[in-house]
Amino acid sequence: MSYEPLINNFGIHNVTFKDIADPTYWGMAKVVGSAEADLKSELIPLTGGSAKVPWAVAPGMASGEISLPIRQYNKQILRFLKPWTASAETETSAGESGGSVTTIANALNTSVVNATTGIASIAVGTAADLKVGNYKVVATGTATVDIYIDTDIGGSITYQDDDLKINDSAITIPSGSTVEYQGITFNGGSGTIGLTTGDIATFTVNPISTYLLESKVGQVGAYFREFELTIFSENVGGRVRTTTYPKCVGTASTPLNFLENEHSAMEATIQVLQPSVEDYISIDKYINK
Repeated sequence: MSYEPLINNFGIHNVTFKDIADPTYWGMAKVVGSAEADLKSELIPLTGGSAKVPWAVAPGMASGEISLPIRQYNKQILRFLKPWTASAETETSAGESGGSVTTIANALNTSVVNATTGIASIAVGTAADLKVGNYKVVATGTATVDIYIDTDIGGSITYQDDDLKINDSAITIPSGSTVEYQGITFNGGSGTIGLTTGDIATFTVNPISTYLLESKVGQVGAYFREFELTIFSENVGGRVRTTTYPKCVGTASTPLNFLENEHSAMEATIQVLQPSVEDYISIDKYINK
């Protein structure tokens, strides 16, 4: 005797985003707390005369929102959940085997960075000694500086005081030569070094890495993109359920929140839209192997 299986779905395995304008771009979220769509419509009573109950009811407008907390995702997800433009993201898929430092720049007055009488430039010295963070270089004399860093992540930095200074003795900038500290080579100017006490310069360090992604929020020219959304249940005993929404737009809490001893979720809100090329707003598929 044949029978129809009971239709159900268990858990959530992943959510896939597909760009509508350019279907080259797909994104996947793997660790998803839930995907809850509010497609319920309020029933509006149609009344008339002296009837104690409605003659009929008509469905109201559904909100069409999907709540989607995402804890793990690939880079492409950012294309769909924030205003996006290609220049907003810089990916170094293999990371930086030698680390990197940004160009040092004067932040308070102009004596620290100077090709002749100050620090002409900086470069990576011993890459293994590089520590992540934003650095501040403060002149303490005509040729000496102190170094400050804004994080001791991993316990790799020892602070000397509450001002976040890390060197225990002043660092001398040599004329026409170099000095290395914290894996960074400081190149002295070609003339006599003449810093003004209290002047400041800043730069940023990326340590050795195997992957690096820089993503800017609110980049000029960025815009929200419409996408197709498909939600996959877990595969339990060969039973899988999928739901596809062919036209959506979304937004999320990017950058992510930071939580104590816990993975942060990207709290996404997806707005389901009425497609112009389909006569439905979503389609369910149930597979029983």
